[in-house]
Amino acid sequence: MSDSRELTTRQRQVFDFIRARGEESGSPPTLEEICRHFHFRSTNAARQHLRLIQQKGYLERHPHRARGIRVTRGGTPSDEIARVPLVGRIAAGGPIGTIEEVEAEIPLPRVLWRGNQLFALRVRGDSMVGAGIFHGDIAVVNKQADADNGDIVAVVIGEDTTLKRFFRSADGVRLHAENPTYRDLVFDRARANAIRVAGVLVGLLRSI
Repeated sequence: MSDSRELTTRQRQVFDFIRARGEESGSPPTLEEICRHFHFRSTNAARQHLRLIQQKGYLERHPHRARGIRVTRGGTPSDEIARVPLVGRIAAGGPIGTIEEVEAEIPLPRVLWRGNQLFALRVRGDSMVGAGIFHGDIAVVNKQADADNGDIVAVVIGEDTTLKRFFRSADGVRLHAENPTYRDLVFDRARANAIRVAGVLVGLLRSI
């Protein structure tokens, strides 16, 4: 006897596309993107598929948001959902804010987010727009004390935090902004201990 919650072939294709897009870009596709991918004639067809997939418990939807889709099932059982703390704010324009106070917890499927010590921070400012990181986004970060050159990191300077691209050399550390209107933050070897890498960016939740 078949499970009434089992997805049809087309529903599985739509669901897998949503999940893969979230893994690649850090945010789910819009209705228009689903339509283009599957050559649907209208967004009503995409809505119908999403409604049925939602009824079977594989995702949640917020119809009034452009990317208001969240995967809740299907290769991601409830025990594989990470409860990621949303902590303070992170400045993407200058070091500001704190990462100490937990505002909320965000449920994220582990299969889509690499890292065992995830936390999330709100982005404020426009210094990382060249990397597709915008004011109001939520940055998902894996807690770790070091990073590879070129990684985008949450870095603590004193009691403040900022999101920048990280480079280390024999001369010290350089924090690069992905916006030409912002200067790099440079710390020579004598000052490098003044900063601390809090974690490496693993994905984004887009502000709607």
